[in-house]
Amino acid sequence: MSKWEIKPITQPLDVGTRIHWDKCNQSAIFVDVPNGTVHSFKLSSCKVTTAKVGDDPIAFMFPVEGSGTKFVAGLGKKFVFVEWDSVSPQVASVDTIVEVETEPEYEGNRLNGGKVDPWGRLWAGTMGPPGPDGNIMPRRGALYCLANGQLQKHECNIGISNGLAWNTELKKMYYIDTLEPCVFQYDIADDARISNKTVVFDFKKNHIEGLPDGLTIDVEGCLWVCAIHGYHLIRFDPKCGHILDKIELPTPQITAVSFGGPNLDLMFVTTARIPINGTPPPDPAGTTYLLSCPDAVRGYPGDSYKL
Repeated sequence: MSKWEIKPITQPLDVGTRIHWDKCNQSAIFVDVPNGTVHSFKLSSCKVTTAKVGDDPIAFMFPVEGSGTKFVAGLGKKFVFVEWDSVSPQVASVDTIVEVETEPEYEGNRLNGGKVDPWGRLWAGTMGPPGPDGNIMPRRGALYCLANGQLQKHECNIGISNGLAWNTELKKMYYIDTLEPCVFQYDIADDARISNKTVVFDFKKNHIEGLPDGLTIDVEGCLWVCAIHGYHLIRFDPKCGHILDKIELPTPQITAVSFGGPNLDLMFVTTARIPINGTPPPDPAGTTYLLSCPDAVRGYPGDSYKL
């Protein structure tokens, strides 16, 4: 197991997640879900800029290719375009692209995990509301793909839509439904059709504490999965399921991970401080971390949405 230096780079957020490395600005962009805010960490200055996007929960926010100020985001049930200069404490505008799951049977649903694929399409999914027992209602969500302004539904009966990644050959897509304790693999075609769903990593079979959340891939084709409620970031080989590395963080609710830095050999990790049985986890829960290691494997920058 590699020896990683773990450095906090933000004050605690309630649910920090969807961290994205913007290679053009050499910044990490991430959101705080319940507070409707976006945050940008500039690596050269270590400065964090925060802006309010809206009153609804914000699921993700990614740059639009070729524009220094335009972003695509998930706000409540809406896919939206956001104008933001990455400096101001308030965004300039928020414009709806499309709203999903407006039917009465989906009341309480909202967008959750999302990521832009290497083709420039936005994949994002939904989750249901808490039920009477306080647990998220299962099988209420779906997985969508937004491309060229058109939205297509690809999967139904999702619990909590979360991590996404694509392999180097652009033939496989990896996906996490947090209520299923595993990482799924699909075959993916150039036109975004997915098929042949299989399990490539099972939390229970590998005795991993917690549930899968965020996901990324490195240049060696290995996946890094965040274990929410489990303290660990885990690297494994999707071809055989073997665990190759395991990084323990100071807080249990690990939500998202992204490679970054000039050489793409740093990792940015977000965490949350979601109350359990009414009690939030102790500090430093909710902190965002910068991880470095002398012999670190490299990854990929975040992809931008193509109009």
